[in-house]
Amino acid sequence: MKSATLDYDALVIERVLEHIAVEENVPHCHPLGQFVLVKRGVLHGHTPDQHWLMKPGMAVWIPPDTMHWGQAYNRVDLTVLYIAPALCHSFTSHLKLFDASFLISALCERLANRSMPLSEKRRNSMLQMLFEEIEEKPDSNLTLPLPQDARLKKVTDSLIADPTQRLGLAEWGKRVGATERTLARLFRKETGLRYTEWCNRLLLAVAWQGLANGASNDRLSLMLGFSSGDSFGHWFRRVANTCPGKVRKQLQSHFLYKSDK
Repeated sequence: MKSATLDYDALVIERVLEHIAVEENVPHCHPLGQFVLVKRGVLHGHTPDQHWLMKPGMAVWIPPDTMHWGQAYNRVDLTVLYIAPALCHSFTSHLKLFDASFLISALCERLANRSMPLSEKRRNSMLQMLFEEIEEKPDSNLTLPLPQDARLKKVTDSLIADPTQRLGLAEWGKRVGATERTLARLFRKETGLRYTEWCNRLLLAVAWQGLANGASNDRLSLMLGFSSGDSFGHWFRRVANTCPGKVRKQLQSHFLYKSDK
């Protein structure tokens, strides 16, 4: 990454706690770059060409002038940095969702702590380090790319509206006027994912939200179209590399912790 002259006066830092993002539900954009770190809760984010889900420990970089909106169905604990365009020109120009490292989290907390002022030199160094760390992190698999092709969009819109559907591409092709081969090619071209991979990402996002709400495995199996709670549990362990009970407990303990404060 190219070095940049960082002007702290152009950086706005906001610490948002126990925030339900009602006003963020409306699509909007602004000239500031935005970095969001989720500490507790689950946050859904959207742009016209993708959806994403943020669980605790995840972060997203939203470049300046990017149309976006968000939804929080429960309490969330966030650290948000708004960064002036002049500071973003040498940084990545695409939206990036990733798992935050301990260093990224620590840098954000320190930058957001107004009670302990930093010298300009140290502040600039920390911002530069933050940018470099973000660029080095791999993209998360909790993004859901959205297609532009009208036929494929009918498929993905229908699945988002009803994730219980288990149709193959041949059946979808009959419904939208395309061959199975064409839809398979379009999925790879427009989303970068195979059909089954895209469906798993959709189901995983819905599952995380359900777990955050305390939904049981049986309830989630009905929401997602699995034959039983055990079937859902096996699938979740395979795609998320953790068990739903552990996730449910972690998320619920976050909410209980905040309620007790």
